[in-house]
Amino acid sequence: MDFLLSPETISSKMKNVLVLLALALICSCQSNQPAENSQEIPRQEPVTSHHSANITKVFDAHGGFAAWSEMKNLSYVKRGEETVVNLQNRKIRLVSERRTIGYDGENVWVMPDTIEVGNARFYHNLYFYFYSFPFVIGDPGVFYEDLESKEILGKEYNGIKITYGDGVGDTPKDYYIVWYDPQTYKMEWLMYTVTFRSGERNENYRLINYDQWQEIEGLLLPTSIQWYNYKDGVIGDKGNNVVFEDVKISKQMPSDDLFAMPEGAQLAPMPSPK
Repeated sequence: MDFLLSPETISSKMKNVLVLLALALICSCQSNQPAENSQEIPRQEPVTSHHSANITKVFDAHGGFAAWSEMKNLSYVKRGEETVVNLQNRKIRLVSERRTIGYDGENVWVMPDTIEVGNARFYHNLYFYFYSFPFVIGDPGVFYEDLESKEILGKEYNGIKITYGDGVGDTPKDYYIVWYDPQTYKMEWLMYTVTFRSGERNENYRLINYDQWQEIEGLLLPTSIQWYNYKDGVIGDKGNNVVFEDVKISKQMPSDDLFAMPEGAQLAPMPSPK
């Protein structure tokens, strides 16, 4: 057997060796380069195993819960009040001419210290919560119950009742009902109860209409929400209308300094049940 290699074979093998050496050098250089942003939090898959089939369809109609979960920074202006939210930990800062309210992950604080703080704990994330529907009810600790369809102002809607596990948020005894179009799965109405001060469950629902939406970063977010007077199942006149302007949402993490309690701020206490 002839073990001698031809010049052509040697040339071909040398080329293969050179290519492998070049690839190894490139990989070595890349592994030694520092990350572009060493502060970036590794992305974790959102917890969705508790989502029901229909609430998933509602999320999908609004851009998808996975897409929402990738977002880190939400900001908007409401009646002259600027709001910034860290969507990963729900820290929040609200700034108006009169006062600044913040939540640092543990405490709600208010500046200046001469401002009444009695309502701040209830108010600090109130409009953010309503604004972020339906995505805000995708969190762990939320339970879903499909309801019979209901007619609201002449149109039939399917409903999902939202309840919470013990110790989830400040008001785990609140109820919410999302009413959505059975064809498009877009959310159009929200019913909710308030237990913040009483701490007792009730069926005294308030009613909000969601009929104005805009698409930002692939997500369907409201431009305004409209309260209706509602009592004992009867819908009355239109009430409070809230418009959200200069809305921005992104994957860029806001600075944690925004939410830190400044020197001289006062704490907003939880209310004592009556």
